[in-house]
Parts: sequence; C-alpha cells; structure tokens
Amino acid sequence: MKVLARAAVVAGAIALLPMTAMADPLTYGGLKSMVENMGHTINEISATPGSEKFEVTITTGAFNVPLGLEVAKSTRYIWCTASLGRSTLTGERALELLKRGGSVQPTSFWITDSGDLKIGVAIDNREVTPAHMKFVMEKLAADVGSTADLWQAREQ
Repeated sequence: MKVLARAAVVAGAIALLPMTAMADPLTYGGLKSMVENMGHTINEISATPGSEKFEVTITTGAFNVPLGLEVAKSTRYIWCTASLGRSTLTGERALELLKRGGSVQPTSFWITDSGDLKIGVAIDNREVTPAHMKFVMEKLAADVGSTADLWQAREQ
C-alpha cells in the first residue's frame, strides 16, 4: 500500500512540473536561412514584423510554382502556400475540388476574402529539418499540378 501511495505522490509531483520544449521552433530568420541553404532563391514578400513572408519557386513538369513561406504568429506552425489565382469555381467544380482534397491531405484549399483560391499546408514548427521542408515544398508543388484540372479557368 505504501508503494502505491508513494507512486501516486511522485506521479502528482511530475504532473505539476513545467513542460519542457522538445525543440526550439524556427524563427522567420531561421526558416529563411534554412531554405536559402537548401539552394533556393528567396524573394521577400513582406518584411512587416509579425507578418514576415518570403517566396521561392519550385519547378515541376507542368508549372513553376511560387510558394509562400511564413512562420505563424503563434510560432507553432510554418505555412507553405501557393495562390491559384482568382477563384472561378462554381457548383460541380467546387464540389470536385473539395472531394479531391482528401487525396492531397494535409494540403488544403480555401478562398480568401478577396476571392483568391489558395492551396497550402501548415506544418508543426518543432524539429523541422531541411529534408522535411523539401518534402513539404515538393508535395505542395505536386498538389498544385495534380489538381490543376479543377482550379484552372476553363474556356467557355
């Protein structure tokens, strides 16, 4: 019985200890440096503190995809996004794009307040490596291509 009581006290004490971070999240400067060191040319989009964002271009067989990269204000996530232009989605094509979203997860689509169609993915900002960033960037660029039949404007 004494062993159980001591175990309960120890478990309770451990639960009250502050959580330690597993790894420091990347700052905007750290993300930018990592991507530059991966061989990409950086195009600064916004230098406003708290809203910093840069762009790199990933070339696929079908597209040159400009990807925007930024650290979320909370610093918990890194966003990798691409603009697909002004949304021309209506009815059936919008439904098909939503259905196709399941095959490209965790990539997602959304329409901004100004009517632009975006595609992107948020990754956890812990222990981010260049290999993981490369995977995310290449996956998003591939997802742009694999969904082009739905988001590209069609001839009327």
